[in-house]
Amino acid sequence: MKIENIVSSGSFNQSIDLLKLSTYCPYLEYGKNRYPGAYLKFDGHSVTIYRTGKYIMPGMRSFPDMTQTFERVKEILSPFTNVDLFTVPEVRNMVCSSQTRHELNLNNVYLELISRELDAVYEPEAFPGLILKTQDYTYNVFSSGKFLILGCTSEMQATVAEQYFLNLIDTL
Repeated sequence: MKIENIVSSGSFNQSIDLLKLSTYCPYLEYGKNRYPGAYLKFDGHSVTIYRTGKYIMPGMRSFPDMTQTFERVKEILSPFTNVDLFTVPEVRNMVCSSQTRHELNLNNVYLELISRELDAVYEPEAFPGLILKTQDYTYNVFSSGKFLILGCTSEMQATVAEQYFLNLIDTL
C-alpha cells in the first residue's frame, strides 16, 4: 500500500492579518477578492491559511513530509506570529493506493457486491472505476486491479481497510 495524499489541518490559535502578512512574507499569495484564504507556498507545498488562524495542509505524501512541512510553516511565520500557540496538524483524510493480485471484471464485481447488499456504484460512462462505500471508507476500484482507499486518518486504518477489500475480492 502506498500513501498518495494526506490532508491535515490545525490552528495557529490567533487571528492572522492576511493583507499585512502578504506584504511582508514573500511566500504568501493573497487575493482577498478571489478567496478568503491565503496560500503559503514553498518547497512544492501549498498551505491554506485563514484570517481566523485555521490552516489546511493538503498534498502531503507521508507523515514525515507532513511534520517537515509544519515545521517549515512555523519557521516562515515565526517573525509574524506566536508559533508557540500553533497546534500540530491533525489528519483529516488520506488517499492510499493498493493492488489486487489480478485484474478485475468490474461488471461482475459490481453485480456480486450489490447481491450482498453492499453500497456499490458502477457507471463506466461517467467514471471508469467502481465505487464501493462502506461505513468508514470509500474505495475506487479499477479493472487493472488497482484501488484507492479514501477516508482513512491513520496508516493503521489504511492497512485495515486494504485488508478488508483484498479479503472481500478474494471471496467473490
